[in-house]
Amino acid sequence: MVLLLLTKEKLLGILEGNRRIRKSPEPDLTVTSFKKGLEIWNAEPVRNFFFNRSLCWDPQYEVAVFIPCSAWKPYPYSQSHKCGYLRALRPALNKIDLFVVSEPMGIVPYYYSDEYPAESYDYDPYCFFIGKLRNPLARKSLEAFVDRLAIWIGKYDSRYSKRILMLPRSWHLKVFTKALHKLNIPPEHYLTITMKGRPSNSVESMRDQLHTAGLY
Repeated sequence: MVLLLLTKEKLLGILEGNRRIRKSPEPDLTVTSFKKGLEIWNAEPVRNFFFNRSLCWDPQYEVAVFIPCSAWKPYPYSQSHKCGYLRALRPALNKIDLFVVSEPMGIVPYYYSDEYPAESYDYDPYCFFIGKLRNPLARKSLEAFVDRLAIWIGKYDSRYSKRILMLPRSWHLKVFTKALHKLNIPPEHYLTITMKGRPSNSVESMRDQLHTAGLY
């Protein structure tokens, strides 16, 4: 297995360049129904990545920052990441461990984000979670999501002195908060960075909040 495919130097090159790459999702990792949305959590590539890659992460810094996944893969080429989150975080990239909160990957260390299957899935929360939780399969999928996050947080929460959430309140922040409640960790244990509209339109606001938090 190739480790750390996405180096910090490559990430900075993506931010500075105009090139955009998009990888099509694998059919077996594309959620097209509520049933498949539940089954994908136990798909072998998804489980292997979470338990053998994500849960084997070795913290590099004392600060953990969490951002949401994107429909465009690999994440760094998406507009929300390239022109939003990463631009706001750029001055601090040499002092943070960056993670993606993802359905169905759970937690993806950012430097693993162009590895299979993190760059090969499609699971749209607007189609299968948001406003759909009356569906019992959607609720079970949400339970699986919360459980995966809780496993990861339970292992790594104490490994970081500062934890920052840059997650949309409409979905990923709610799920992350459910995982914290499951572990009896107060949400205030994590600093939440708020956004006004799209991430690409909130760069200055996010930078101001990160600066106030002492990140740079």
